[in-house]
Amino acid sequence: MQRPGAPGVWMEIALESSGAEVRASARGSRGEQTAPHALGPELGAAQLRSFASDVRQAAARARPLDERVARTAQALHGAVLREGIDDLRARLGEAAGGPLLVRLAIGDPGLQEVPWEALAAPGGAMRHWGTSPDLLPVRGVRSNEPWQPREVRGAVRVLAIAPAGGAALARLKEALAGPIAAGEVEWLAPIEGQAARLPWLFDRLRCEPIPHVLHFVGHGGVQDGVPVLRLADADGDERWLRVELLGQQLAAGFRSFLRLVVLEACEGARPAAFASAAESLARAGADAVVAHLWPVQADVARAFSTQLYRALAGATLGKGDVARAVNEARRAILAELEGSAEAFSPVVYLRGPDGVLFDFKGRKVAPRAVLPPVVSDRATAIDPGLARIVARPFSLLLGDRWKAERAALDSFRDKLRTELSKGPEPMPPGLPMSALTQRYALRRGADKLGAEFQRAFRVGAEAPPVIKALARALGPGVHATLLRSPLLEIALAEQQPERAIHVIQPDEESTLVLRRASGGDWEALEAPPASVDLEREIVLLRLYRGYTPEQIFTRPLLTEDDYLLGFRELESALPRDLADEILSTLNSRPALIAGMSVTTWHHRMLLHRLFGRRPVPRGSLAVLEPDDTERELWEKGVSLPGRAGVGVVAASGEDVVGWLEALVEAGRDGR
Repeated sequence: MQRPGAPGVWMEIALESSGAEVRASARGSRGEQTAPHALGPELGAAQLRSFASDVRQAAARARPLDERVARTAQALHGAVLREGIDDLRARLGEAAGGPLLVRLAIGDPGLQEVPWEALAAPGGAMRHWGTSPDLLPVRGVRSNEPWQPREVRGAVRVLAIAPAGGAALARLKEALAGPIAAGEVEWLAPIEGQAARLPWLFDRLRCEPIPHVLHFVGHGGVQDGVPVLRLADADGDERWLRVELLGQQLAAGFRSFLRLVVLEACEGARPAAFASAAESLARAGADAVVAHLWPVQADVARAFSTQLYRALAGATLGKGDVARAVNEARRAILAELEGSAEAFSPVVYLRGPDGVLFDFKGRKVAPRAVLPPVVSDRATAIDPGLARIVARPFSLLLGDRWKAERAALDSFRDKLRTELSKGPEPMPPGLPMSALTQRYALRRGADKLGAEFQRAFRVGAEAPPVIKALARALGPGVHATLLRSPLLEIALAEQQPERAIHVIQPDEESTLVLRRASGGDWEALEAPPASVDLEREIVLLRLYRGYTPEQIFTRPLLTEDDYLLGFRELESALPRDLADEILSTLNSRPALIAGMSVTTWHHRMLLHRLFGRRPVPRGSLAVLEPDDTERELWEKGVSLPGRAGVGVVAASGEDVVGWLEALVEAGRDGR
């Protein structure tokens, strides 16, 4: 249960600029008032802009604040709370008997860009306002609309608007899976795709059921000084909606059930000439609007949404307090992402005197009825971890360390060692393949290495049963293969002939894209598509190159230099929207990792390039051979992104084939 505070106790800190000088003053809920004071010449408008830029850059790199920026955050904390403000805070905090709501009254757009939530008390590295258990910082909004919490006797109704649909919408629903299953949240039929165009969007917003929370997932921006949100495109043209018009349309809902708007959009809290999107919606009557100061990665948005709704709508809560929920969500992001400054992107604009939006007195929630799964006798011994991951959207990361591949690899290795042993230098025993191929390329040339590779890996080899079984189990989304032979691509085309498949192979200077439409042949596209429907189609990344599905040889990544210099980042190899879709899907869905090794350095490097500093998604699973000795390394997360471990299932290829076939069969039977 959350610890209640005394209702109606709050403090407001006014921040205003006059030329280069920035001033702060405060007033309390009991009539207290402090005189304005300057933050000082070393913390003027220019220094605050620099601080905002530094925090934003740290967030873009998914890193904590460095020592210099952290010192500035602490200096700002001290400067703002001088001249009696800290004494007032202490007295009001004691009267509140719990966390004190601190409203930031900021009229200057330049000061609104400052992440005040990142200010930190001295004495620790994580004592930020935005994660404090004692302070609940919000951005105050002036409005003539009345305010009162909404009584909610059952589930909190959430309506998502997702003009692009696809992976972003699926990610949000997945983030809310726990509260939905517990009966705490009711997931209303979302407005997605072409339904998110005018006039259909406004038609739906006028209809019952009216949500308690409106959650927008998409793109935002500022045009001609006015905040806008991107709707579904029409005839290939972008369509943007002024946020002020959306607020007018929602006004009736704000007077009845609707209390909170969540803008999961780029820069939803970015100040505009008139007001940010968040402030504009709050002025229209929303009790609270949660938005982002900067663009955030998909996994950060997912983690934030998961924690926000748990802390806002949990069955054990007596009230739904958005200020408290946002602070808890920020703390969760700092914990999950190792102190990343991304935690300071979400901010909350509040219109009322406190953060309580929902009154849960007398509330009753009932978990959704879930029928136990029925499986065939063949599936009784299925590993439960594998069953869980196959039952939901997942991404396959297929490595090149299968027993079925070892004969070709061993033959290739022996050939290279034999050739190199004829040279002037002795061959050290136990060289890894990347070092061996590097020596060969330096001594004999890259073309000769490519010729030896083609002799070892014959064209037209049939996919082993385990790859065919994986191909049957894959759903729409993003998957990756490190195989130099097109075994997975061909197996996918055979096992799922009705599915559209995109094969993407980044090269040093260009990107090869092949597409196979339902029942068709492979076709080379002149350029990567702007986007792909990842709810219906498959994108397969061929990251180590080699033979294409058309059996055309392209030089594979083999040597140390190849892995260091020849791997092209997806952000530079693909259109921005497509790269964002692919990376957000990889970061939000659990990964089934097969045929990979923690002790193989280019496997580790690949995982770090795909996931960066963030852990491999929660619920991921590594499939190892029964005699593999790496189980403990995977489970502990040694050298994995974010140093977070993953689950492990140790099974033979035959067992994995049997389990996957049983799971696919049960899924087709609707069970």
